[in-house]
Amino acid sequence: MFHGGAAFRFLKDLMMSHSACVVAILTVSADRARDLELELVRCTVASRKEEGCQRYVISRDMETAGRFTAEERWASTAAFEQHLETPHFRALAGLLDRLDATVQLMRVEPLDEISDGV
Repeated sequence: MFHGGAAFRFLKDLMMSHSACVVAILTVSADRARDLELELVRCTVASRKEEGCQRYVISRDMETAGRFTAEERWASTAAFEQHLETPHFRALAGLLDRLDATVQLMRVEPLDEISDGV
């Protein structure tokens, strides 16, 4: 488990395959949830316009205030790495640091990609 933007720096080092699929669980205190939600929306709008972005979905946990999920799919590791350097992502990472957010990251392989070869 990581705090703030450190999780994304770790993930950047971890990415080694051609495509990049990531799921993150972002958690902040309930009183700061709205701050994070607004920044997540801004980042989502900009990220979806990036070349290589195939999926970028943010969801709010309906049972736990301050908890969100992010599901991202990028055409390549290079596209994901470029995303991490964009102004909108850096703004999000900075806010995560300031809010002392907890970030859980998973690099995932969608099962539909596995089943295509069966």
